Amino acid sequence: MHQPPQGYGQGPGYGPPPGQGGQPGQGQQPGYGPPQAGAPGYGPPQPGYGQQPPYGQPPGYGPPGYGQPPKKKKTGLIVGLIVGGVVLLGLGIPGGIFASEYYSSVGKAPVSAQPPAECAISPEVLNKTLMTSFQGTRENEIKAGEIVTKQQGCSWLAPEDDNVHDRALQVMVYRHEGPDAQERAAKSSVGSAAPSERQQQVQGIGEKAVLVSLDTDSAFSGAELRLTQGVYVVIVTYKGWDKGFFANSPIPPAESAEAAKSVGAEIAKKLPR
Repeated sequence: MHQPPQGYGQGPGYGPPPGQGGQPGQGQQPGYGPPQAGAPGYGPPQPGYGQQPPYGQPPGYGPPGYGQPPKKKKTGLIVGLIVGGVVLLGLGIPGGIFASEYYSSVGKAPVSAQPPAECAISPEVLNKTLMTSFQGTRENEIKAGEIVTKQQGCSWLAPEDDNVHDRALQVMVYRHEGPDAQERAAKSSVGSAAPSERQQQVQGIGEKAVLVSLDTDSAFSGAELRLTQGVYVVIVTYKGWDKGFFANSPIPPAESAEAAKSVGAEIAKKLPR
């Protein structure tokens, strides 16, 4: 009769349970009680060894009463989602503020009155300047005996649906009356207090015209055209800036110059010589 292979009967569930016969140590597997001291093939008892109930639990299961292994907690995921939401919210609030400011109007609705003939400008020229919303007139008269100077001013802003071109167009027409009116007009403020390198003569507009740069080191920029014709002096001012999402930017110099010259040329054509 063949002998069983070495170790045969030492698998789980083989051999008699404790107290039912057999030699000491025979068939005693983990979970059947502590082995006898010196039993072959066994090392020192492990911590907690022998504390399992008789016959133990099926392989892969924990002690009685624990049920299935505990599920992985989602606390970290939840905390991460909350933190991420707070970060996105924190980024979104400033962005919303900037967007609200950027898309707010820089213009105004036009007044119901129409500009007087002295400073009326055609829609074609106004469209080039982007300042199409008429804002009214201003009149004044200065007298010193027989010497009289009458002033007529008009202004335009961007329309209500414009959120970028934060600019203004202004036209001032001065008419000199009384003795030596034309001479006084020719000697009056044609030119500017600006440095000479920022002024340039302009041909073909009135009898004499000077274009003055209003550009600065900041976003404020523009151009001013001063012209004389007969007893009239006209000053056209185009100034402001362009609004940006984070910062304003200057008006391109060529754009300012062209706007001022176009308006000045149209006003000069209507003035009596």
